[in-house]
Amino acid sequence: MANIGILGGTFDPIHKGHLALGQQAYEQFKLDQIWFMPSSLPPHKRAQKVTEGTERQDMVKLAIRDYPWFQYSDFEFRRHGNSYTAQTLMLLKEAYPHDKFYFIEGADSLYEIEDWYHPEMVMQETTILVAGRPYKHTHRPLDLQIAYLKDKYSARIERIHFEEMDISSETVRKAAKQGCDLTKWLPDEVAEYIKDSRTVSVRQGRSKERRFRMKMDHQCNQVLMFRKKLKSRLDPMRYEHSLSVSFTCMNLAMRYGYDIDKAELAGLLHDCGKRFPDSVILKKCLKHGIPVTEGERRALAVLHAKYGAWLARHKYQIEDSEILNAIACHTTGKPEMTVLDKILYIADYIEPRRYKADNLPQIRRMAYEDLDQTMYAILKGTLEYLQRKGGCIDPMTLQAYEYFKAQMKGNEE
Repeated sequence: MANIGILGGTFDPIHKGHLALGQQAYEQFKLDQIWFMPSSLPPHKRAQKVTEGTERQDMVKLAIRDYPWFQYSDFEFRRHGNSYTAQTLMLLKEAYPHDKFYFIEGADSLYEIEDWYHPEMVMQETTILVAGRPYKHTHRPLDLQIAYLKDKYSARIERIHFEEMDISSETVRKAAKQGCDLTKWLPDEVAEYIKDSRTVSVRQGRSKERRFRMKMDHQCNQVLMFRKKLKSRLDPMRYEHSLSVSFTCMNLAMRYGYDIDKAELAGLLHDCGKRFPDSVILKKCLKHGIPVTEGERRALAVLHAKYGAWLARHKYQIEDSEILNAIACHTTGKPEMTVLDKILYIADYIEPRRYKADNLPQIRRMAYEDLDQTMYAILKGTLEYLQRKGGCIDPMTLQAYEYFKAQMKGNEE
């Protein structure tokens, strides 16, 4: 179970106060991560002109990239329409049932919380961490407001020991309009972003080169963070294997015109679940409600793929279904595999540190000529090996073999 702080908001733009608040909550309450979650369409700001969402997201990613415990989340942004905290918290609970969430907010929000959509749901679903900044529209001290909400709603509310900074996004927007130096309030990268792209109040769009650089910076930082985590959690040989599979996936993606970034992440994380004995992985799958077939119970060695897909989603915040599905089937294969499914399955077999299979040189050449033919050859060889050794064969592997066998016959006809 992870303890995760949620720091939501419009972030128009994100500033040093947001980062300091997140850092204090992380340290004071010993949280595992802080998720910065930009809102798509805040209902209380319908009349306010808000900067385009992709630009606000880019600025958040830039601001937090040097903090490994800060994560960007598009959980709210992917939802269409108004962003209601009550709905977000309920959906988070469904998506991450084993994690505990802490909702970080300022005192102004705590005074206004009874005007929110279903405030009772908000206070039931999370622990609220509140920063005690002055609020000019009330005469009730913050401690009394906290006591009132605890009594009325049985709310769980804790105060963050945070010395408020004299910063607001509104102040930054006004300063940007006047052409002021924004580094007083913003991280240097965000200030430069606004200056270069004229975001916030003067939206003239960025160049394609700028967009590409932003994407590459984010991908690079994400990959480096994942590598650091994996290196600390996997044994050295498994970690080196994961790197090799990642590089091989990228090569195959280039060959077949597939998304290189997705291929890299799938390869890097494909064995993230293989850090425990097979019997322990089975127990973890059952604990987290991951379906386990009878075939998988007999062939436990394949089960780390499903567990790895669960970890990739819940511990590495991978929400791309193509990546998750590829990880989940990389030990067995399956009928009708996607391009990424095949790339990962094949890369796991042919990566440079593999050496045991007799036909590796031929399979490696074939991998860059025909993915389906390579899948058939690997599955055929795997089944022959397991039959020779008397090993358990997962039914899904048999189904995958029959599927690609039929594909090969169809091509011959």
